Amino acid sequence: MDMWRGVTQAGGEAAHMQRPESRNDRLWRRVTQVAMIAASVVILSGALVVARAVLIPIVAAVIMGSVIGPAIEGMSKRGIPTVLGATLIIAAIVGLLYGTAMALAGPLADWIARGPEIGGILQERFAALKPSLQTLASVIGSIQSIGRVAEPPMVVEIANSQMLESMVTVITPVIGEFILFLGSLLFFLAGRVQIKRRVVKVMTPRTTRLATLRVFREIEDRLGAYLVTATFINIGLGIATGVMTWAVGLPNPLLWAVLACVLNYVPYVGPAVMTLILTLAGVVTFPGIFQALLPAASFLVITSIEGQLLTPLIVGRRVSLNPFAVFLSMALWTWLWGPAGTFLSVPLLIAAMALVDGVLAKQRPQLPG
Repeated sequence: MDMWRGVTQAGGEAAHMQRPESRNDRLWRRVTQVAMIAASVVILSGALVVARAVLIPIVAAVIMGSVIGPAIEGMSKRGIPTVLGATLIIAAIVGLLYGTAMALAGPLADWIARGPEIGGILQERFAALKPSLQTLASVIGSIQSIGRVAEPPMVVEIANSQMLESMVTVITPVIGEFILFLGSLLFFLAGRVQIKRRVVKVMTPRTTRLATLRVFREIEDRLGAYLVTATFINIGLGIATGVMTWAVGLPNPLLWAVLACVLNYVPYVGPAVMTLILTLAGVVTFPGIFQALLPAASFLVITSIEGQLLTPLIVGRRVSLNPFAVFLSMALWTWLWGPAGTFLSVPLLIAAMALVDGVLAKQRPQLPG
C-alpha cells in the first residue's frame, strides 16, 4: 500500500512538472522579454550618444576602409606592402582635402567678411514679411503664455565678443576626431584581412563560415557600389552647379560646386539645404526677384534630374533603398550623432541591409511571381 502511494505521488509530481504553461505565465514571459529588449535598446542608445566623439571617426573609418579595402588587396598582389599602400591612400586623401580647403579659403573669407552687409541686405529684402512674422510670433507667444505665471522681464547683458575662444572650442574636437579617423583608417586597412580571418575562425560550422564570408563580401560590394557611384554622380552635380552659378553671374562658383557635391551625400536634406543657400546668395547678390531666385530654381531642375532619373537608374541596379527606410535611418542617426550621423546614415543602412539579407537568406519563403 505504501509502495502504491509512493508511485501515485511520484506520478502526480511528474504530471505537475509537465503541466502546460498557462496564459499568465506566457504573458509574463513576453513582458519580461520586451522589458529586457527595451532596456538593452535604451542602454545601447545612451552608450552611442556618450561615446559618439570616439565612435563617429571609427565607424566612418570602417566604412571608408571597407570601400578602399579591395584596392589595397590589389596593390598587395602587385608587390606593394599593405601598410605602404594604406599610407599612400591616406596621404592622397589628406592632400585632396588640403587642396580643397585652400581653394575655398578665399571665397569663404569673402562671404564671412561680408556678414554685417549680408545681414542688412536680407533685413531690407524681407522687410515686407516683418509685420506678418511679428503677428505670428505674438500669436504663438500668447498661446504659450496661457496658464504661465508672469515672469519679470529678462535683463540682457551683451558681453564682449570671444570669437577666437569659441572657434578654438569648436575646431579642437574636430581636429582630434579627424586624427582619430585617419589613425583608425590606417590600422583598419593594414589589418583588414586579419580581422576578417579572425571573425570567420570564430564561427564553428563550415556553413556559418561561408555565410560570414558572403556577408562581408556583400557589405563591401554594396558600400563600394553606392559610395563610388554616388561620388561620381555628386561630382557631376557639383560641376553642373558650378557652371550654372557662373552662367547666371553668382560669384564664387567653385564654392557652390563643392557645397552641392558634399551636401548631396545626404538624401533629401542636402539638396534642400543647398537650395536655401542658393536662394539667400541670390537675394544678397541680385536686386531683382527673378535674378535672385534663378540660381535656386536652376539648381532645383538640376538636382531633380539627378535625383529622379540618374541616381535611381545607376545606383538602383546594385543597391535598392526604400525611401521610408532612408528617412528612418537619417532620423535615428541624426538624433544620436547629429550632422555626422546624417552623413553616415545611408552607408550604415546599406551595411545593415546587407547583413540582414545575408543572415535571413535561407529563411525567406519562396513567394509566387
